[in-house]
Amino acid sequence: MTEQDFRMPQFRDAKPEDYERRADGAIVRKDRWETTVRAIASHFGVDPRQGFECETLLVWVESFIERAAAAGVEPQYDDELPQ
Repeated sequence: MTEQDFRMPQFRDAKPEDYERRADGAIVRKDRWETTVRAIASHFGVDPRQGFECETLLVWVESFIERAAAAGVEPQYDDELPQ
């Protein structure tokens, strides 16, 4: 990352140490994995600030997928995930 990268409007108040360059060249937050896991937990009704075990979250996701499959709902995957 360069200083030039952080002149872009979306990085106006960003701290460079919180970001990294992804393999495709995009500049992304280093904590994006943690943020995503916390968002998934929130969708299951868990307050991420109160804490949870990742293994428990994984069991919930697996159960959700199994119940959806049993109901005949198949996941839809795009070739490209939203950025």
